[in-house]
Amino acid sequence: MKADAAARFSQGTAAFDAGDYGAAERIFQGIVEQDPLAHNAWLALAVVALHTAAPDLAVERARRAVELDRKNAAYLNKLGIAYGEQGDLRAAEQAFRRALKIKPAYAEAHHNLAKALHKKGEPAAALKEYERAHALEPQSIPLRSALCGMYRLQGEPERALALLRNANDAELPDALVKHFAECLADVDGPEAAVGWLRGLLARRPDHRDAHHMLALLLLALGEWRAGWEQYAWREQLARPSAVLPARLDGKRLLLRAEQGLGDVLFFLRFAAGLRERGATLALECPVKLAPILANQIAIDDLAAPDLQIFIGDLPGLLQTGDAPPALVLRPEDSVLARAREKLAAFGPPPYLGLTWRAGTDVLHGREVGVNLALLFKEIAPALLGKAIRGWPGTLVSVQRGPTAVELDAIRGAAGAPVHDLSAANEDLREMLALLALLDDYVAVSNTNIHLRAGLGRTARVLVPYPPEWRWMRRGASPWFPGFPVYRQPLSRDWSAPLRQLRQDLEESRRRLPA
Repeated sequence: MKADAAARFSQGTAAFDAGDYGAAERIFQGIVEQDPLAHNAWLALAVVALHTAAPDLAVERARRAVELDRKNAAYLNKLGIAYGEQGDLRAAEQAFRRALKIKPAYAEAHHNLAKALHKKGEPAAALKEYERAHALEPQSIPLRSALCGMYRLQGEPERALALLRNANDAELPDALVKHFAECLADVDGPEAAVGWLRGLLARRPDHRDAHHMLALLLLALGEWRAGWEQYAWREQLARPSAVLPARLDGKRLLLRAEQGLGDVLFFLRFAAGLRERGATLALECPVKLAPILANQIAIDDLAAPDLQIFIGDLPGLLQTGDAPPALVLRPEDSVLARAREKLAAFGPPPYLGLTWRAGTDVLHGREVGVNLALLFKEIAPALLGKAIRGWPGTLVSVQRGPTAVELDAIRGAAGAPVHDLSAANEDLREMLALLALLDDYVAVSNTNIHLRAGLGRTARVLVPYPPEWRWMRRGASPWFPGFPVYRQPLSRDWSAPLRQLRQDLEESRRRLPA
């Protein structure tokens, strides 16, 4: 590389590192316009495209770099990443394998191949690649994290815990604290994990991840007051004041929405505690929730409030140890009538609603430039379909964004039509009406579960392992009384809970009027 081109490449790299992707793009583009054979600049352009959510362009540019330097394993690795972001897992696997043929001891390519195989639904092959990557770079925190996660998904938390305990760290790296606590909870019980986290916090009182993980465990064990105190450390929110005064007469409080729609609905059950203290309330409300909440709380119309509160801080600020009921919701009569007509057109009652996936799918979504520490809950549609096979009425899917493959799988396993009502998720007034009319509902925890609770109805909830704190580590959930819970065990084998679900549905069918 000539001195001038090398200097410009360094400028482009500096712009990229500073997050100025537009400047980096212009600089690298200028290099290839002057020298179309500058394969390193083509690859840099591919990386810029990956970070600006342009996977098709990334593939095109990475392929150009590989064409100019066919034996470059790093280029092939980046090409594989680009294919993965594009969703072409077969091409991604081929690119990673080509890179590893050139450079067998390439930990990053083994790691990326493992992720591609995992996404393809080949967990055994993926695990081998995770293990190979870790063996090459045993101190790599991302590789240890990935391997721990894979062991746990395979129902082998003992191996994950041993991996963390056998590391040579003087102090467990921050990024692995959550993994260690989760593994300890799996193997020795949640109480052991709570004790370990409290010991860590005695040494490092400002460790945010340890506080947050401790909150989730305490809440899942029903230790409300201690759990809410720790919950204030979630994500990047600033810690609130310790408590609210006993009286708030004349005070104007703005509740700020956070997390997901279901979380807003859940935490609104604590708003009554503020009104009891004399406060006037308004909600900074997500647009989709406003139509079903407007008759319960003022929406976005409180100017110059005396206090703004993130809604998830409410129970901690109120210092409550109670589990108040869900906020009452009522469907509109006209919307209810339309929903009744829609269901009748599909078939006769009883109507059974189905949802098999919720949260953010971090496995099949983008990776580059995305925070993957997100909640995702699912059960295979075919497994759910088999469990509800034989339902005597009409099956309806209220799954948000179902794929054709998912719908085919659940229909085939159920041996019956499953009518797609996913569009109702875009208008929660319509969804609320549908949920009010369903005779039963089987789902992983999602926004609709909170809507169903607000209607005073129950649902049968499939709880993947490890359980979200609202569904507790054991027993029934006090937040959703009367909701049957079907827990995936530590082994991740759904057989027993789905067998129980099938039995319960059969018993429920026998009680339905002829």
